[in-house]
Amino acid sequence: MLVRLRILPTGTEISPAKISESIQKGLPSSIEIRRIAEEPIAFGLVASIIDFIIEDKEGEMDRLEESIRSSELVSEIEVIGLSKFSISLK
Repeated sequence: MLVRLRILPTGTEISPAKISESIQKGLPSSIEIRRIAEEPIAFGLVASIIDFIIEDKEGEMDRLEESIRSSELVSEIEVIGLSKFSISLK
């Protein structure tokens, strides 16, 4: 499955590159990052829009969220989209 998340950092001084690096280190081996983009929010805050590839099985989304929340650089997570891998999210 393809999961697109908007991930907010804990502060404006944290770049999207640092966020994605921190998340990558904590991901289970069964989850991979497919695409990373940036989205300016306000007042210098930049969200990371990250597409993850996960297995379509029970508990996998919870594992993804737990691994992201374990990063001390992450403030909030929002699910933007979720689809079967064969379908493209725009």
